[in-house]
Amino acid sequence: MPIAFLGAFLGIFFRIAASLAATPDALISYQAVYDIELKSSTAATNIKAISGQTHYIFEDVCDGWRSVEDYALSFGFGGDAVSNFISHYETWEAKNGDSFSFSSVENSNIKGTQKYDGFANIYHGVGESYHSIDGGISAELPIDTMFPTSHMLALLKQAKDGARLYQSNIFLGGDASSSLYLVSAVMGKKRDTAKLALLGAVGQRDYWPVRIAYFNPNAIAAEPEYEIAFDIQDNGVIQNYSVDYGGFVMQANMTAVKPLDGGDC
Repeated sequence: MPIAFLGAFLGIFFRIAASLAATPDALISYQAVYDIELKSSTAATNIKAISGQTHYIFEDVCDGWRSVEDYALSFGFGGDAVSNFISHYETWEAKNGDSFSFSSVENSNIKGTQKYDGFANIYHGVGESYHSIDGGISAELPIDTMFPTSHMLALLKQAKDGARLYQSNIFLGGDASSSLYLVSAVMGKKRDTAKLALLGAVGQRDYWPVRIAYFNPNAIAAEPEYEIAFDIQDNGVIQNYSVDYGGFVMQANMTAVKPLDGGDC
């Protein structure tokens, strides 16, 4: 069983929701459920199966945007070898994109219980982050750092303007050693959706296919740590997504969705 490999994966996975936040200019508050399965894996990982579900909420809370994601996953390694992972992750981002906070709790039979919380700000030409672990860890951020919702807004604008490539720094929160990434996004042309019946009141007739590669800004290697591919509507709803860690790929398919009332601002 690749304990070290899977342990590193667990330190990243719960932040996927932050990367997929909806967009302020076309915002819809919604709640969705995604079923998760193993799409592919290499022999080196020894992962034979993945099963689980994520419950995702994205909503307008007047002064910002709030996202909540709850994961429950099981990894099968053949025979009776199984690793379980449960997480709860919340974020808040100011609508002007200058501040961000996060809080998470992870439980697994590999790493036990881990908690992360903190915040980041981009004010007056200065970027900084703070993690509350180990008595507090502060760090500088590049001044062009973006937070997840602002980043997704930029991606959709680029796609609508006909651009296909976009690079930026993005702060996702979580572990202090892996909160900041250099990301490279590729946006495809709009495609017709086949999920209108499932999407109901939040559905739109087309979506943008997007793929984002996440690089450690301090790494020497040219390969990304992971990649996320997803289909996003103009109103910010994520129809499905996949996560590629090189050794294995997980697929998340939407199985239920409903609109939520935004904040009574």
